Amino acid sequence: MPPTIQFGVSIRNYPFGPAFPPQLSPDFDRVFYAPVPSGGSQTRLAEFNISSFLIAPNTIIKSAVFQDKLSQVLGNHFGGPITLRLFGYIGNGTAEASDVDNGVFLSSVNISSLSPGDTFNFDVTTFVNEQVSNGNPFAGFAIKTFEFNGVSLGGTDALGRSSLVIETVDAAEPVPEPTTIFGSALALSLGGWLKRKKLSPQNKTPSQGSAIV
Repeated sequence: MPPTIQFGVSIRNYPFGPAFPPQLSPDFDRVFYAPVPSGGSQTRLAEFNISSFLIAPNTIIKSAVFQDKLSQVLGNHFGGPITLRLFGYIGNGTAEASDVDNGVFLSSVNISSLSPGDTFNFDVTTFVNEQVSNGNPFAGFAIKTFEFNGVSLGGTDALGRSSLVIETVDAAEPVPEPTTIFGSALALSLGGWLKRKKLSPQNKTPSQGSAIV
């Protein structure tokens, strides 16, 4: 599924100057830059509407994968690994600069060996299931890097957006516990025995040779 909203958040923090609050950067929602001495970083955020899964009691989310695509590496100052880290947060379908500081770390991926056009994945199954269980209609994700390099992301569709691929399965009928099966069988056996006892003669006819005193 495509994101309900996708946007960039820039942060300016000069070494010898003031730290500016995060600013929305809609023009840079496809690109983010790692921190550099001259300041600046860009975080790519995307929020997905998962409300349809809140009203599907017979559906189980088997897997949820957050996907994006590498467009180009804009700079790798030290020639080391380029690691992208994914954070998950509770979204609301609105672009807010404060979201860059929200969320919990989910996973990371090293994209140093990728070529432009390659897709990379993050497994977010646990996080998405938690949002569904808690009744949160929006799942938000923020991609960040902390090395001194720059990365451009192209998205997985024609609009340059990331995507959330969810695989669902139908919930199976609950299987009775062995103790429940044994109890049911015992109850049926006991019921049959009582029925046979009720149908049997209640009084036996005295034999001809008996005498009543």
